[in-house]
Order: sequence, then C-alpha cells, then structure tokens
Amino acid sequence: MLGLFVFVASFISLFTITLTFPNVPPGNFIVDLFRNSETNYLIAGISGDLLISALINGLVWSVIVIVIYCYLRGPEKEKTLPVWVPGYATSRNSKKT
Repeated sequence: MLGLFVFVASFISLFTITLTFPNVPPGNFIVDLFRNSETNYLIAGISGDLLISALINGLVWSVIVIVIYCYLRGPEKEKTLPVWVPGYATSRNSKKT
C-alpha cells in the first residue's frame, strides 16, 4: 500500500514539474518525435503536447522511482503462523502426570 502512495506522489510531482519546465526528457523527445505541426490543441489553456509530455514523464519517472523504492525496501518479511503441537508441555491439553 505504501508503494502505491509513493507511485501516486511521484506521478503528481513529476507531472507538475513537467508542466512548469516543459523540456524534461523523455516526454519532450517522444512528443517531438510524433508531433503534428498543424494542430494546436488547448486543454484548459495548456497545450495538448505539453499535457501529453507531462503524462509520459509522470509515468516513466514514477515507474523508475517505484522500482528503486521496491529494490531499496527489499522483499516482504515472511509471516509464519503459530503452530500448536499436541502434547507439548505448555499446551492447555497436555496431560499432567
């Protein structure tokens, strides 16, 4: 659950950073690669190309952040269940001799 929080927080922050500084790679490179020079879409006053670049950067860099986070956190600890052994001296059902 904490990994999901890290992913969402990094996505939102990187999306915002890309909207502020539009030349952050790889989003800018990918949008320039497929850019159609005859379209000028504005969505809420922001260029469509900039929004797509911000989405790409948010996803790519968030995946990198979450992979690094999971690597540093390490594997989950194995949870063991308690085992009741009949006849063990401290169990309630053991015979008193």
